[in-house]
Amino acid sequence: MKIANQLGIATTAFVLSLSAMAQGAQHSSNQGQLVAANAVLQTAIDAKTAKVGDVVKAKLTSSVQDPGGPELKRNTLLLGHIDQVQPAANHGVSTVVLTFDKAQPKGGQAIPIKTTIVGFCSASATPVPLTLNPELKVEQAPDGAHGYGLTSDVRGANSGVLKANGKNVRIEDGTQFQFAVAAVPAAANASGN
Repeated sequence: MKIANQLGIATTAFVLSLSAMAQGAQHSSNQGQLVAANAVLQTAIDAKTAKVGDVVKAKLTSSVQDPGGPELKRNTLLLGHIDQVQPAANHGVSTVVLTFDKAQPKGGQAIPIKTTIVGFCSASATPVPLTLNPELKVEQAPDGAHGYGLTSDVRGANSGVLKANGKNVRIEDGTQFQFAVAAVPAAANASGN
């Protein structure tokens, strides 16, 4: 009986170790190399009028090599959608959750990608270069010059969360977005995600 218990404990520990190793391997394959991409928003975003599922587009301002994938040439559209939207009620908090998950090359088929918004600025500003890593999290309070906050995590399922205090999130077309782009794992491509 005592040997059976020890064997059961050892087997459980072995299975948990394999599970942790598999999750670690999946994490490293999901979050391999990241490349920076700058894009200009082609679709204005307004929490007051936006709806879940609305399409959002941004156009690359220069070519980037998607790690483990094809080169995304300048003017490739990054296609996304609004996952959640909450307008500011009674001067409360406004929130827009975005996911950019496809690249649409001119004249080509859409390519699945994993993007994370790591910054945004007006059309006239110069984006600040960032150091990208697979653990990168952005926590910008909604008190900057434009009054909007950004929360994102390269390990997260969405591309980022935009917030405003006391007003609606309202991002004009022409706004520059900075993205961290990673290859979509082959298993996700095969399942259509």
